[in-house]
Amino acid sequence: MNKKIIIDTDPAMGTKGGDPEDCFAIMLAMNSPELEILGITTVQGNVPVERGYSNAKYLVTELNRDIPVHTGKPGTYDQDRNERRKWLSQRQEMEQINPLLDIDEDSKGAPKFIVETAQEHSGDLELVTIGPLTNIAQALDIDPALSKHINKITMMAGAATVQGNVTPAAEFNVWADPESASKVFNSGIPVRMVPLDVCHKTRFGREDLNKIGTNDHPFCKFVQEAVDPWLKINPNQAIVDQGLHLYDSLAMALCFMPDLAEYKNAFVSIETKGEYTDGETVCEFNESIMGQIFKPKPNSEVALDVDVEGFNKIFKERVIDFLVNL
Repeated sequence: MNKKIIIDTDPAMGTKGGDPEDCFAIMLAMNSPELEILGITTVQGNVPVERGYSNAKYLVTELNRDIPVHTGKPGTYDQDRNERRKWLSQRQEMEQINPLLDIDEDSKGAPKFIVETAQEHSGDLELVTIGPLTNIAQALDIDPALSKHINKITMMAGAATVQGNVTPAAEFNVWADPESASKVFNSGIPVRMVPLDVCHKTRFGREDLNKIGTNDHPFCKFVQEAVDPWLKINPNQAIVDQGLHLYDSLAMALCFMPDLAEYKNAFVSIETKGEYTDGETVCEFNESIMGQIFKPKPNSEVALDVDVEGFNKIFKERVIDFLVNL
């Protein structure tokens, strides 16, 4: 039986300079017979929410898929945090290459859609979250018993044993809205956390984009135009030629092919009050002194190693080859 999922995402394919990789993850899901996508919800993060909503709608329309798309609102879960992250909802200078839609056209909104879909498919639904967790936290406010309906969340989030990518302590998705992440990790919904530890072992490079560009299909040309700036702006110039990371696509793959990775159970806490550590995912594997004494019950399975070759094969077949042959 196909696994029913909702994809919660901050897709930037269509907004130049944003990380377009969420859309590769969505394409991977679309082309995976193991999955049935019940909906896509968009969240403020990598790009302002109206851009993510526009990019997701454009992707679904251009690929002729009948998948509902719903948007969250601008802002973070906590209002005090929102003042500190306000710039995430702005960034008007970013060039948009597909039509920009008005989020007010979505009368239902992402949190309500998540709740209604979870209740309708109670016990049969999983979430794949590849952006900040604002929508999920707000859905928990609507239905605090959401853990009774949702089987699991596979999330691209955090850094378990390595440094963060937006700060030395924090990975971007958690750093962008740590209060929402804290609420979700403490919700009782089982979590499969796909952190930077494994995501940094993946690559998408210039050669991959050039393959897609060999197809004159308008959508492939759109992908090439949208992805090219992403490959050029990586701050670590030493690894540009090797390509950038497929964070979200790896999380998507581990939703339906979990055996590609090795995991350790952990109790994950989110730092929300640190001066230098906001958004840190503190992973207690019950190996520290305090962990051995108090033995907190794990709330997550954390991916710490991955079969990169196996993942690359799936990504090539279901994303790169799909676009080359569109």
